[in-house]
Amino acid sequence: MSIARSLVPRAGVALGAVLMATGLLGAPAQAADGAPAAPPAASAAVAAAPASDANQTVIRATAGLTRGQSWSSPDGSTVLSQQYDGHVVLYKNNVAIWTAVGTYGLGTYFYVQDDGNLTAYDAAWRPLWESRTGRHPGAYLAIQNGGNLVVYYGSTPLWWSNYHPGGTGPIDPDPECTPTTHQLCP
Repeated sequence: MSIARSLVPRAGVALGAVLMATGLLGAPAQAADGAPAAPPAASAAVAAAPASDANQTVIRATAGLTRGQSWSSPDGSTVLSQQYDGHVVLYKNNVAIWTAVGTYGLGTYFYVQDDGNLTAYDAAWRPLWESRTGRHPGAYLAIQNGGNLVVYYGSTPLWWSNYHPGGTGPIDPDPECTPTTHQLCP
């Protein structure tokens, strides 16, 4: 028996809707009384993700975007958007400054996974782009006023979109580094 190809994307969308409705993906877990549930314990070696502050918005694991949704920095100048066409784009003052390559026309979901990886998926839950920061439970995403996305593990930056955190601006990365492997750059 074979499954019609047109049913596969629908099954992926349906699975995503079920996971989001049950709180397993893309929405914060809730206790029986409706209050947010305590997050799972992170590794003892990793401090809990800090709260958002005046310089950055912190996005914790299992949070996600779908088409037409966005997250912004505290001052609103930096916005990460999953556009209606599926493209995941970072804007600074309404100018595109970074993109998750391969998501245009295909992206449906963009998640901060509980293993620390940022991943964009299509409607059939096939990965289109990832930060390659998995195996870091407790890692979190920071959207910074200065026009940068950063995946932190504790206080250690694993990946960044535009410039090394703490730097004064864009850096010229090592030739071995690419936007998806910044966690290996000096």
